[in-house]
Order: sequence, then structure tokens, then C-alpha cells
Amino acid sequence: MENLSQEISRLVESKKNIFFDMSDQIWEFAEPRFQEYKSSALQQKIMAEQGFKVTTNLAGEETAFIAEWGSGKPVIALLGEFDALSGLSQEAGINHHSPVDPNGQGHGCGHNLLGAGTCSAAVAIKEYMAEKGVRGTIRYYGCPAEENAAGKAFLVRDGFFNDCDVALAYHPNSYNMVTPRSMLANFRVFYTFHGTSAHAASSPHLGRSALDAVEIMNVGVNYMREHMISEARVHYAVTDTGGTAPNVVQSHAEVLYAIRAPRVGQVKELHERINKIAHGAALITETSVESKLVACYADLIPNMVVGRQLDKYLREFVPIDYTDEEINFARSFKEFTTELDKKNLPEIINKMFHDKKVV
Repeated sequence: MENLSQEISRLVESKKNIFFDMSDQIWEFAEPRFQEYKSSALQQKIMAEQGFKVTTNLAGEETAFIAEWGSGKPVIALLGEFDALSGLSQEAGINHHSPVDPNGQGHGCGHNLLGAGTCSAAVAIKEYMAEKGVRGTIRYYGCPAEENAAGKAFLVRDGFFNDCDVALAYHPNSYNMVTPRSMLANFRVFYTFHGTSAHAASSPHLGRSALDAVEIMNVGVNYMREHMISEARVHYAVTDTGGTAPNVVQSHAEVLYAIRAPRVGQVKELHERINKIAHGAALITETSVESKLVACYADLIPNMVVGRQLDKYLREFVPIDYTDEEINFARSFKEFTTELDKKNLPEIINKMFHDKKVV
């Protein structure tokens, strides 16, 4: 008689091509946050064909959905994402930078695999439960906007996880292991400055530069780094420079900040400090500033009991028996790996295995 792992493997293998095709299509769609219309519709269609009840347009998110099968307890949630990032357009199957569209969207860190792989798992579990008469509910949550917008937070806010007993997720990476430790809490905030336009040569004294305010804010935040906890991370990207004409004082400019720390309270404190820096930059330049908090992720609370069970079964599937073709393709990336990356990779891998050990 097959053991549990063999039975699940058989069920996954029996329908793998459906989800290979799903992953490939989502790669081609490459849709950004909250605009994953084709990616979401494709997953909804396939999950409905596999016998799941699909509920769409959740929590004010047009691309969010739940595919559910079964009834009663336990309610097992499986989470998947499928959004892309700007500027990451990439031809498939190429080991070097080769964008399809230089300004297009592309999938970073395997986001085309996240939804497809999790859908495959949900279907395999459903087939097993049906074969064995196992009672319970399996749900796949199609979660939009993982990148920079916290799509899952809106689903939590509106109660779509209230009756779940456990929520499971995976993420493609360079190692196979259960990750029981917490993740950094994360806020994303837009700061938009408004100034007064003027000709930069004939009447600069009449202008008040929003771009100057952005630059002064960034300098202020960089000085703050000395006075925050070492585990915190603050990053920014200037999303609007106010135009491309250097002879005009920029009347508008915008910067997006990512603020991270181990605990959500620490992120809130940093957020408040950065707000003060933004207002200080506005005072210095005689501009005004608006801030918009667009994403909030609290720190992850791991479940060690569930983690140990996952680790127990994961060990039955590793090491993975890669083909020679797969190994050679992976090796081909070394040609495009910088010497600095090669030097630091062993340390990074050792730290990952040390920090994330389950048992």
C-alpha cells in the first residue's frame, strides 16, 4: 500500500501539466499589483474545472478570489500570489538579462510559480480527501498585490480568514526547508510633495521645489539610519521627479518608502519618525507634503507545531532528483554571477540554514 507521501506525489504528478501550463501563462501575462486580471481569471477557471467553488471580487479587490472544496472542520487555507513587478520583463528560459519589453512587467522571485504550485497542492489534497472520505475544507486563496501593496491584509480586514484553522504558504527559493522564524513587519508609504513652479533661470526665487524636498527628506532619513535598531531596514525609490526639464522648478515630486523591522510596533515608530522628517523637508523648502500608507504587513507569528509536521514530510521529498538538463541549466547562471555574489553566497546559505532550522 502506498504511504501518504507516495499517494500525494501520485496525485500531484497526475495533473502536473495543467499547472505547468498555468505557470507559463502567468509568466507571459506578467500583470502588476491589483491588475492581475488574466492571471486571476485563469486560476479561477482551472480551479472551477477541478471541482472547486469559486468566490470572486473580495475585500474590494477585483483580482482576489477563494476556491473552496469540502465542508466542515478543519478549514485549511493555502495562499498563492501571482503579481509582477515593473521593469522586470524577461524572456523565459534565458539565463541572462533579456527583456521582452524594456519597460515592461516581469515576475521576480518566482511569483508565476506561487499561485500555480499552490493550486496544484490544493487540487491534490482535494483528490486525496475525496478518495479517502476525509472530512474538512480546503481553500485556495488567490491573493493579489503581494508586491508592495499587501493584498492579503484586505482579506484579513474583511474577515475572510476568520474561520481558518491554519494558513500555509510557500515561496520559491534556492533551498528546500520549512521556515519557522518570523518575517519583518513592513510598511509602504508614498510621500508626495507640492511646490511652486517657476523658470529656473529667469525667476528661480519665485519657485519652491518639490524635488528639493524629496532630496532633503532622503538625506534626513539617511542620517536617521545611525539611530535606529540594526535589524530595521528602510529603502526608498523616487517615483516622480517632477518632470525632465532641468530649467523648470519642479512643482511636484514623490518618493515611495519601504520601512521594515522585526515587530510591527517598531515599524510604526520608524514610520512616525520618517513622517516628521518629511514635514521637516517641506518646511525647509516651503512646500507641502502628503503621505499615503498603501501597505501594512505585521510580523509573521510562526507555528512550530505545524512547522515540525511540515518538516517531517518535507524530508521524504528531499534531496530532489534533478535531471542533468536541470543541473546544467542552473550551472549556466554562474557565468552571470558577480565575483562579489560568489564570495558572499556561502555565508548567506550558512546563515539561512542556521537561522531557519526547525528541529
